[in-house]
Amino acid sequence: MCRLAVLCLLLITHGRCLADDTHGSGGWQQFERRVRDGEMSLADGRAQISHWAEALEQLYDSERFGRRIFFPLRGHGVPSIGGKNGEGYQPGGYEFLGGNRHKGHPAQDIFIRDRNQDGLDDRTGRPAEVLALADGVVLSVFEEWAPDEAHRHIRGGNYVWIYHPALEIFSYYAHLQDIRVGLGENVRGGSLIAALGRTGTNAYPARSPTHLHFMLLRARDMTPIDAYPLFAASP
Repeated sequence: MCRLAVLCLLLITHGRCLADDTHGSGGWQQFERRVRDGEMSLADGRAQISHWAEALEQLYDSERFGRRIFFPLRGHGVPSIGGKNGEGYQPGGYEFLGGNRHKGHPAQDIFIRDRNQDGLDDRTGRPAEVLALADGVVLSVFEEWAPDEAHRHIRGGNYVWIYHPALEIFSYYAHLQDIRVGLGENVRGGSLIAALGRTGTNAYPARSPTHLHFMLLRARDMTPIDAYPLFAASP
């Protein structure tokens, strides 16, 4: 049986397979949205995490994707990560299925110099470019955030989720402005996926410095991984 057929069988409860989901009305993006908006029970969510881990492994041949790691903000590196030695990573209490109401801070915040908070890097006068961590597939894109009643509660603002088959992890990029990739698109590590912005519940107000919220989760169980050691060890 081909990988596409296996995927469709595994995800029959979604009503359609990922390959048919060109407009985000189903598939993993729909799953992510339901989790984010608190529309899924813990039991159902855990079952779906297991289904997706198996389905994605079947669909994407890991040997076709590279394992090389790239820093996700062009022109920046480990010194731009908040705190000392990655101490901003605080995964205690985090649960992916907690969605928009999750606890903890299972991520690294990467800051740019933007004193006037116009979203531009003071060193270049241009938007900071957000790059793909590694080769992967874009599985969710949200770019409708606005500081209004309907959207301001979404903590990540505009964001992108990428699945990395060779690494068996998801990367999540939040507080974006202009997203340059589409749902289902294959991306190369280090390629441009978005421009950094100030979107999101806590990133939009003036009290927040301009930064990229970057998170890694294991695909098999959606538990967090600290990105700091990976970046510190990379050349």
